[in-house]
Amino acid sequence: MSTGKKNSILASATKVFAKEGYDNASVDEIALQANVAKGTFYYHFKSKEDLFISLISAGTDKLSEQMSDAADKYSNPIDKVGVIVESQYKFFSDNNDLCRVLLSEIWRFESKWKQKYEPKRDKYIYTMEQTIIQGQHNNVFDKDINPKLASIAIFGLTATSALDQIVIGEKITTKTIEMIKKLAINSLLSA
Repeated sequence: MSTGKKNSILASATKVFAKEGYDNASVDEIALQANVAKGTFYYHFKSKEDLFISLISAGTDKLSEQMSDAADKYSNPIDKVGVIVESQYKFFSDNNDLCRVLLSEIWRFESKWKQKYEPKRDKYIYTMEQTIIQGQHNNVFDKDINPKLASIAIFGLTATSALDQIVIGEKITTKTIEMIKKLAINSLLSA
């Protein structure tokens, strides 16, 4: 069967999960939205959980790739941090529903997905973490900062500020992105 139908199921699932949440979403609703038969759904995915994991994996892989590709264009760690923040905003702006799903289903306190999701999180955090380490080696960033924790904090700052604008229906502006970049970079700089 075609990857077009699989992609249609993934796109519809993203919308349904964003609107209904994982627990309230049904395979019937996802198949209906994707305009496919239930059998077609099960041809591509074993279960709703399998679909959800595929959706999160594809989304976080895309995010990791965008961040890494953006950072690879620069050698200066300050520029890299800025472009990584920009790429995160672009990803969230282009993938509003996926952003909602990530924040509501994955990052909530008692999420059953945390254990499965953590290796994916580490993958996209890695680019920022390596950039911070590079900046510390170059005496640009404060050496007392824990690179992984700082990477998670910067990602959280970017993700939650993007989601806030998405939820209230505001367009993510260049001014907002520049402010978040400034906060991120200034938090890392050596005194």
